[in-house]
Amino acid sequence: MSSTGMATLAEELTAGRAWSLRPAKWRELMLPLCAGTDCPRRGKLWPPRLGKNSGLIFESRWYCSVACLQGLLTFRLHDLLSGFTLERSRTYRVPIGLLLVNRGIISYDQLREALRRQRAAGHGRLGEWLRQMNVIVDQQLTGALGQQWGCPVFPLERQPFHFANGNLVPLALFESACAVPAHISQDGRTVHLAFGDRLDFTTLYAVERMLHCRTIACVATESSVRQLLGDLRRTDPALDPTFDTVHDPAEMARIVCSYSVELRATAVNAVRAADFIWVRFHRKDSVRDLLFRILPETSHRTPAPPAAAKPIPTSADRRKDGVSDAATPL
Repeated sequence: MSSTGMATLAEELTAGRAWSLRPAKWRELMLPLCAGTDCPRRGKLWPPRLGKNSGLIFESRWYCSVACLQGLLTFRLHDLLSGFTLERSRTYRVPIGLLLVNRGIISYDQLREALRRQRAAGHGRLGEWLRQMNVIVDQQLTGALGQQWGCPVFPLERQPFHFANGNLVPLALFESACAVPAHISQDGRTVHLAFGDRLDFTTLYAVERMLHCRTIACVATESSVRQLLGDLRRTDPALDPTFDTVHDPAEMARIVCSYSVELRATAVNAVRAADFIWVRFHRKDSVRDLLFRILPETSHRTPAPPAAAKPIPTSADRRKDGVSDAATPL
């Protein structure tokens, strides 16, 4: 370097403007800080180069490897699992039977008879027994359900929404919640979900979070929802990997990390939806899903939180509308 160049460099350093000399070079040398509290690269001035596609994002935070992610992922999965064991049925909404009586669709005597049959059999929803008694039709039951939850009724039997599910949502989640998309806006930012027998807010919020859209609940006749689900199952039989017996959060985290490496995922998200924990892997040009089926009585041991980890807030699927699983039987 010439003496003139050396003098210019010295002046820039003295004035504190060294960053303005070659900002692109500085950005190439700097790496994002790994969110893993036990990351061996934390605190090092010049960590090893990882490459542009190294690491992955989980809940908007970057981790340089799955080893750094696994501890926090275990804790997060435990937080999601706790929603299945700690929740209790909500009874603050007006019972569907009383709504039907108030709407003049059935009488008190018919309601008492349906409840008697339900107790004697020990199973079934009230709406099913009323239908067996031929005192109610699907449209009347759906109208009462819409009133119960304050949702509009969508005429799915007259305006079926034909869609290719693809990477939208795993079909098993729709089947578990007895729900289907009723309408999707042209820009994809608003999705109307039609529920056939109950409103499941965990599914609403999971779709909203995974698809980065706004979800709106509506109701439709159960027969039309199940018919559309059956048609979709026949036309799109591809199944996402589903684990039915893995309920330990540490083992679940190991499986998720293994899939992340195999798929070369750049980001991972995990939410609760209906009877599942839904994990989505984002790749360069596609997404892949993984499901863990969880039963409400599933028990698990509480893992110790990762060292120096910030407390994780209560999962949003239990915050939204104060409902974790709005499964009020009809």
